[in-house]
Amino acid sequence: MINSIFFVIGFTIVFILLGASATWLGAFLSSKISLLSKIGGLIIIFFGLYKMGLIRAHFFLKEARVNIKDRKFGYAGAMAIGAAFAFGWTPCIGPILGVILTYAATLDRVNQGVGLLFAYSLGLGIPFLLTALGINQFWGFFGRIKKYLKLLEVGSGIIMVLVGVMIFTNKLVLIQSWLPFLNRFAL
Repeated sequence: MINSIFFVIGFTIVFILLGASATWLGAFLSSKISLLSKIGGLIIIFFGLYKMGLIRAHFFLKEARVNIKDRKFGYAGAMAIGAAFAFGWTPCIGPILGVILTYAATLDRVNQGVGLLFAYSLGLGIPFLLTALGINQFWGFFGRIKKYLKLLEVGSGIIMVLVGVMIFTNKLVLIQSWLPFLNRFAL
């Protein structure tokens, strides 16, 4: 469990730094916000279509692996492996992370990008920690939901396309009017 915590800390640090960098870079390029929003919207639409399986980009399916069999690295090693995992951009997290980073680049304050990537890290990290606590129960749960994985991918892709279109057309602010309770959670 402690190794899992350090693994999650490792990728959380990388994701938060990416969020802060994207927001800083976005603030630096704010004079081009209209053009960047359109480009960002198109990128998000592309990733949504990719998630739905309508576009097959084989370069997203490549991954780098390091063989660490039978080696014990301790907590620092677990954190380093978590950081390496974050940089790996595996096919399952790459499109969604790309969308979040693209959105973070359009935000005004660095802490907003940090908050987005921290929330993303929690969403990715909590299942790792729960898995470490109950691996046997996890396999039973996964066995029950794996038949729905394609449906979950298509659903997340549809949401990404919708968000991309909203960013492209500068209508993302409509979400707050549709879901007023989100105003309480504004960063």
